[in-house]
Amino acid sequence: MKEFSEFVSSPFFNKNVNVIKLFEYLKKLYPEFEAAKIEKEKAFAKLFPGKPFKDSTLRLLMFYLYELVEKFLAYNRFNNDPFKSKDILLNVLFERKLFKDYERTIEIVNKELDNTIVKDQEYFANRYQFAEHKLSYLAEIYMGKYEKYLTSDNIQLFSDNITYYYLISVLKYYAITLNTMYLYNIKINTSVFENIIKNFNIEGFKNIPLIQVYYRVILLFIEPENEDHYYKLKELVVKFEKEIGDFLGDLYINLENYTIRQLRKGNHKFLQESMNIYEMELEKKTYLNFGCMPNTFYTSIVVTASKLKSFDKLRSFIEDYKHELHESSREANYYYALAYMENEQGNYEKALEYLAKSKPDEVYLKMDLRILQVRIYYGLNWMLPLQSLLDTFKKTVHNNKFIPDMRKNQYLKFIRYTNQLNNIRFKEDKNLCNELIMDLKRDEYFSYKLWILEEAELLFNKLN
Repeated sequence: MKEFSEFVSSPFFNKNVNVIKLFEYLKKLYPEFEAAKIEKEKAFAKLFPGKPFKDSTLRLLMFYLYELVEKFLAYNRFNNDPFKSKDILLNVLFERKLFKDYERTIEIVNKELDNTIVKDQEYFANRYQFAEHKLSYLAEIYMGKYEKYLTSDNIQLFSDNITYYYLISVLKYYAITLNTMYLYNIKINTSVFENIIKNFNIEGFKNIPLIQVYYRVILLFIEPENEDHYYKLKELVVKFEKEIGDFLGDLYINLENYTIRQLRKGNHKFLQESMNIYEMELEKKTYLNFGCMPNTFYTSIVVTASKLKSFDKLRSFIEDYKHELHESSREANYYYALAYMENEQGNYEKALEYLAKSKPDEVYLKMDLRILQVRIYYGLNWMLPLQSLLDTFKKTVHNNKFIPDMRKNQYLKFIRYTNQLNNIRFKEDKNLCNELIMDLKRDEYFSYKLWILEEAELLFNKLN
């Protein structure tokens, strides 16, 4: 607000005195901006005392002020990016044929780039852009004398950096596409990406960390059975974390998601590996989103630590990181986490107490809460209340318009199989239990399939 105040008051950017007055009036009401105090009539009376209210006049001033806000935001971003400003400056110096200043500026830029630690796609975009500037400048200086500037060094510098920028962009978006296809079960034409990967030789890019890491991310999807890709990616992420920069969080999420996919296949050795990744993310603080811990990250750690029976560590985590959750959903996720932990320890009544305190607004946490309630009822052997709960849950899923069909199908599978499990336990039918186990093993993954399968196998052994 202080900087914007200076921007609005600067005659270089704004010469309209009434726009300054409007801003000064609004600035006094920051940050609450109470509705009663910012009514148009009141603002107009402050700006033009004694004059009759004219809506069109105030609307025009509001429009001019909003234009200044847009210019200020763009100017701030431009001003904080030295390479964007130098790029435009070089164009201006070139047009004015101020070549001495041009040479000095491009030398400064290249030194700054040499000292840049993060080697992301923006870095290589700047590298090739300023290499292009240099070629244009040399072409002007040595007009017609191609041998003076079309040297292998100059061409190689431009060619290498535009290639690195392009490949990082392609590999990154191919990884995003594969992830999207997996998560949402949709088809996207990836033939162009596939052709690039088919003819790709990673050996030629050993000095470009982001190309190496995103290539490995892609291999996690197209060769999921080869666990070496996961361990190699993890090694590269740790080794090049400084060069990776802002992409670090994205890469940890890819490692995290691979461990989850392996666990869904029943590869239990990835349970501890999953926890290791979460701990690395906690240490590096890569999970933060607008300064907050995402709810899904918080609950994922709760689920993983519970499966590992690390309850002392888990209790500390739930308490220590509660404050990092967004305040709007903090209590709901906190009590859900406590309920989940108590359920995993067999403290079903305590789990229900915490669950009653969790009052989520978010639709998927509501679904998770209902699933946990089902599991607690099953643990308490409340057969009839469980039957009633499953019927209510089924109606809730069917009637919810915001849940996509793919997620609905997963919830409905959980309800159907749990219902079967509950009925088998009531009937004590060993053959039906065996059929349920076979059906579960044949079916694809859905939420808490492994829990139902584990309970079905325990029941089968008991009936035997």
